[in-house]
This record gives sequence, structure tokens and C-alpha cells, in this order.
Amino acid sequence: MTSRASKVNRGFAIVTGTAVALCALTASPGAEERASLQLASAMQVDCDRMAGSPYDQQRNSEFAPVGIAEIDGSAVDACRVAFETTGNPRFAYQLGRALNKTQQADQAMSAYNAAVQAGYPAAKVNFGMLMGRLGDEKSEFKLYTEAAQSGNVLAAYNLGVAYRDGLGTRPDVKKALTWFEKAATEGDDTAAFNIGAIYDEGHLVPQDDQTAIAWYDLAAQRGNTDAMINLGLMYEAGEGIEANVQKAAEMYRKAAENGDLFGAYKFLQMQQLGVVPAPADPSMPEGVNSLVLKPGDTEQSAIAAGKEI
Repeated sequence: MTSRASKVNRGFAIVTGTAVALCALTASPGAEERASLQLASAMQVDCDRMAGSPYDQQRNSEFAPVGIAEIDGSAVDACRVAFETTGNPRFAYQLGRALNKTQQADQAMSAYNAAVQAGYPAAKVNFGMLMGRLGDEKSEFKLYTEAAQSGNVLAAYNLGVAYRDGLGTRPDVKKALTWFEKAATEGDDTAAFNIGAIYDEGHLVPQDDQTAIAWYDLAAQRGNTDAMINLGLMYEAGEGIEANVQKAAEMYRKAAENGDLFGAYKFLQMQQLGVVPAPADPSMPEGVNSLVLKPGDTEQSAIAAGKEI
């Protein structure tokens, strides 16, 4: 196995080769070392800036979090050097995210695993998700459990999904609700939506419309479009609450403005029924008017599944 020291040296040779070649005749070994240290420090900053996860409680809070879809490809080199020069599992985890974005799945797995071996909670969530995709649901469940017990919010959410759906464990709705509630308490809107859906559907627990509405309302306030849709349907039908088509239309409008096509379809229905002004009215939200509906866009959203960071 290649030693850590040789990995560090190789990383420096790749990144600093040009600079070293230019000053080889004049720079002293001390100057080269200082230049290498400065470059390594800059790479650490770049890795944190370009690949910090919004769901990682241990990320560098000096920088805004970056969704995986927004990670720049150059984060791969920055995070690789950052990890090789420090051994910090945060950089290994962020390297995994960058590699995952650039479709280098095998290398991403290795980077995540390095962070997992160091006990990094956020890496356990992503590595667990990947293990699940490979068919190893028991490892997936184990990793979610460890990360959730360490306080990772998204791990708590995914553990709720695992207990609800029986992924790597026996289904247990009480434990599912416990972990969903923990995630929801920490601000996760999808967890709040799923609690509402469990009580709304009544398959796993006795149906309780009032409890469902309360959780849907919380999720909707946090911007969850699925909750807006389901809350709108309950207002429209008078399910567990006094029927109120105006409030239903408002929920559909908000969902549509967030890009939900079913919400746009339902809002259009409300326009046709005269519940809200027709599209020609200048007071209408432009975001709703501009949505284009296609066949198949009117299906109701299902219960949300697990997610990675």
C-alpha cells in the first residue's frame, strides 16, 4: 500500500510542478517548502468553498454550502490535495462529493470510505446511500444509524425512510416517526412532509387528518411543494378541515411558483372555476402563467424517499 507521505509528495509534484520548474535555479529548499505549504493552504480553502455540503454540520461555516449539482469540477483537484496534505476526513468527504458530481463513482466511493473510516458522519450518509444502490441495504442501514446517532439531520431523515420502508431492517413505523420527527425538529421539510403523509394515508398508523394537516402546514411553510399540494387537496375537499377553495388555490399557486406542474394544473382549474382571477388579470403571478403543462404532469406526488448530500 502506498504510504501517505509518498501520496503527499506526488500531489505536490502534480500541482506545483510548473512553479517549481520556473524557480528551480533560484529558489532555496525553504522557499519551495513555503510555496508548497501556501498552495496546500489555498487548496484547503478552495475545497471548503467549492464542495461544502449544506447537510454537513462539520463543514467550514466561513463559506456558503454548495449543493452537489453546483459543485465545480475543479473542486476535485483542490479537495484531493487538501486531503492528501492534511488527512482531514472533511476533505475526503468533500472530495467524494466532487468526484460524484464528475461521474467518477469508483473514486467517489474510495473517498467517502476514507472519511467513513475516520468516523465522519456526513460521509456515512452518502456512502450508505451508495451501498444501498449496490444492494447492501444492511450496510446502508448501519451507516445511517451511526450518522444519525452522531446528530446528522439528513441521516436521521434517511433512517426514518429505512424504518418506514424496511431497508436493511424490519419496518417499524414508530421508529420511523421518531427519526422523521427528529429531522423535522432540526428543520428538514421533507421529514415533516413524510410524517404528514403517514397520518394522511392511514396505511401504517390510524388515519389522522388533523395531525397530517399540522405536519403538512409546517413542511409547506418551509417551502415543501409536495406538502403545499396535499394541503391544497385537503382544503379543496374539506378533508379533516373546513373546505376552503381560496386557501386551496393559494396552496396550488405557491406550489406552482416553486415549479410544481401539478400545482399549476390545479391552479388553472381554480381559474376556470372562477375561484381566482383569469390569467389575463395583471395581478396574476407571472411564474404561474409561464408554466407549460404536458401530458402526465398532473400526477400527485408520492411519499419522499431517501436522499444523499
